[in-house]
Amino acid sequence: MKRLLLLAIVIVCSSVFLNAENQTQLNRWLKVGPVKSFKPVFADAGNVDKKEYSEADLLKGFYIDMSQSSPKADTYIRLGREQMLWSETAIKEDSLVFSNIGENNFALLASYITVDRWMKADLKVACNAYFELYVDGKLKKSKSSKGLNENKISLKLTPGKHQLLIKVLSYSDNVKLNAVIVPGKDFEESMLAADLSPKRVLDIHDVVNGETVSSARISPSGNYVLIGYSETAGNKGKRKRYSVIYDLKNKKNLSVIRNQKLSQIKWLPRSDKLSYVLNFEKKSELYLYDIITREETAIGSGIKDFSSYTWAPAEDFIIYSEYVEAKKPGDLKRIYGADDRLPYFRGRSFLKLLDVKSGNIIPLTSGYLSTSLHDIHPSGNKILFSTSRMDYLEVPFRKQNLYEMNLNTFALDTIWKDKRYSGSAQYSPDGAKLLVQGAPECFGDIGKNVPEGMIANNYDSQLYLFDLNSKKAEALTYNFDPSVNWAYWTKNNELFISVGERDYSNLYTYSFKNKKFTKQNLGVDVLGRISYAYHKQVAVYTGTSIQSPNKLFVLDMKKGKSTELDFPNKEKFDNIKFGNTEEWNFVNKNGTTIYGRVYYPPHYDASKKYPVLVYYYGGTSPVVRNFGGRYPKNVWAANDYIVYILQPSGSTGFGQEFSGLHVNGWGRDAIDDIIDGTKKFLETHPAADAANVGCMGASYGGFTTMMLQTRTDIFKTAISHAGISDITSYWGEGYWGYTYSSGATAYSYPWNRRDIYVDNSPLYNADKFQNSILLLHGTADTNVPVGESKQFYMALKLLGKNAEMVLVDGENHWIVDFKKRMAWHYTIMSWFDKELKGQSQQWDDLYPEKNL
Repeated sequence: MKRLLLLAIVIVCSSVFLNAENQTQLNRWLKVGPVKSFKPVFADAGNVDKKEYSEADLLKGFYIDMSQSSPKADTYIRLGREQMLWSETAIKEDSLVFSNIGENNFALLASYITVDRWMKADLKVACNAYFELYVDGKLKKSKSSKGLNENKISLKLTPGKHQLLIKVLSYSDNVKLNAVIVPGKDFEESMLAADLSPKRVLDIHDVVNGETVSSARISPSGNYVLIGYSETAGNKGKRKRYSVIYDLKNKKNLSVIRNQKLSQIKWLPRSDKLSYVLNFEKKSELYLYDIITREETAIGSGIKDFSSYTWAPAEDFIIYSEYVEAKKPGDLKRIYGADDRLPYFRGRSFLKLLDVKSGNIIPLTSGYLSTSLHDIHPSGNKILFSTSRMDYLEVPFRKQNLYEMNLNTFALDTIWKDKRYSGSAQYSPDGAKLLVQGAPECFGDIGKNVPEGMIANNYDSQLYLFDLNSKKAEALTYNFDPSVNWAYWTKNNELFISVGERDYSNLYTYSFKNKKFTKQNLGVDVLGRISYAYHKQVAVYTGTSIQSPNKLFVLDMKKGKSTELDFPNKEKFDNIKFGNTEEWNFVNKNGTTIYGRVYYPPHYDASKKYPVLVYYYGGTSPVVRNFGGRYPKNVWAANDYIVYILQPSGSTGFGQEFSGLHVNGWGRDAIDDIIDGTKKFLETHPAADAANVGCMGASYGGFTTMMLQTRTDIFKTAISHAGISDITSYWGEGYWGYTYSSGATAYSYPWNRRDIYVDNSPLYNADKFQNSILLLHGTADTNVPVGESKQFYMALKLLGKNAEMVLVDGENHWIVDFKKRMAWHYTIMSWFDKELKGQSQQWDDLYPEKNL
């Protein structure tokens, strides 16, 4: 009788949840194993607390790292000390997974579930073995009791695919498994499917987690590359960094540097040796390392206030920057100028020379102004450095002096004095000229290429050639539309220029002979950092594209040919499906082409309707075609949104006349372009749901977002991060307010341009606000003070408008803290889901209503 009762209980337990409605039966699994397990020796003796080693301890102790693995049929995994193959299995009604497995054997089971929206669900598992259940690499359930009883795990699932992994430890010959997943209340009509393929869409973890190439520097000979790697993993966003010395000729790693205390690792300028800094007891030590002989030499120790350093061409000395922190003021602080509001403003940087052979240190600069090194003369006998001072009577409120110092005599030659628009300078290979990067007005009007009466956008960086003898400058990029990022002048008198060109970052060469620019084919949309070998025509660079994270390449500068060197995340991204991306441009009211692009959902169906997200620049830089970022367009598209990106009037990289529209253009041309472009986009894209369109921007883009909702009703909702609601208060309060405004509202102030500061501020147009908005802001924002969102929120609430505000505690202009950034991302997605899809559950879960 007892035996029959026990059998009945087992039958009930194995089928208790198999008849629930709307459930998804998980009857197909990937499996691998079994492998025999053994208790550790002396396990029977017990530990110091006389506790015996149990099966639960064995289950927990058998560790398998699946964090970077995506199980797939007919692929191998190392289980224990054996190489084994994943295979597919279908669980029949008897739920048998392993037969004749024996006791104390380990095996793995894996499957995938896909959901089309954020949802709650119950995963119900019954297994007559000890097991650990992982969802997306996180342990959700551990069972160390015998029996086929049901285990219910409550899940909150974000849109996309999720990995299920069960680590099994047998205690009988046959292992049975029953598993179903049941959508929670209000989610019964949602899509929930199971399969055995790791193919999936992109999610936010793909953007913020994983390993990437963070930097790459090529040795002077061109034979070795110092590659910096960064790896972020886990739920806390902890970052690991290490460096590799890679042998380009033999295609292998020469050495790995994992000492995280080392910093400022760099090649010497002419020989294949490395230098680095080690901080010890608040002082700095400098070392030299020969990668061939593997000898380390100390070249400086006990250095106080060490900041950054630059090697002399002959490698006989270093120029370094000494940062001296100012004494903290008392309880009352007198402010000696606008920049003195910044807590770090009173600190000063000075230059010092460290002689490598002797370790002697020679002070080069002092005084009340900080000094910045620009370059060391090819002869090693001179340096270029600058000072700058505040001048509140003339835009842009700073004046720069550039000096050349003779290191033998300390004699100074003033290259220029009181330059309004500062420039950064480097010597030509012969030392006779300077290559200067600066604003269109860096040298008066010679670099300014805008119609008469228009003010140039001085964030649109240009290049100049400056003759040290005649003290005359020549504009190299006057008729060159891209904006200059940085430039490198080779010893062979070749000029390589990295530029922002529309929404690309490209590389050009410039010929001094025929004064022509030639674009280089790099194979990426957005060039990252590039490093050039001194003795060889070869360079290494990082780059990214819309659907590709950072990769490392080698460039043969002579042939103009690039070769991929490393892509750390290749295996993971082989399993990710992206939607199509296409160009979509239109002609605005002024007859100007406004460039843009569209991201489609990965499973796009032209016969369906999709909500639309519209995104645009913040500041004056275009929204480039990079992968990921803080506003990951591919992730938005993967959540079944059509994403429209446009580059409205005022953006750099399209020529000076186009970027000049940003100056004093708050709330005008750019907003007209966004409204006009969105309307035309909706008219020409039938799958775009015109009734459910949202927009988003940050910083200046946040201002744009606020203003859009007072100018049009086409956006059902909007999100503004760190937006500016009152141009006047931002201008006076933000750390960078008045300096940014010296370009964005050049020569315009609250007292002489009410039409900008008042009429075009969202706060003063709050009564015209339409539809809804979410205001996001870091409480410690020093650029755009949090009051900009607070006062707009107050106005909208008093007007009875649909507005919400979420403040991110302790964060500045960018949300940096990993945990807060993830919550911030899900806040953005849940708001759009609530407003544009009618799916409020995730928002309600994050921010439940309170009776306050």
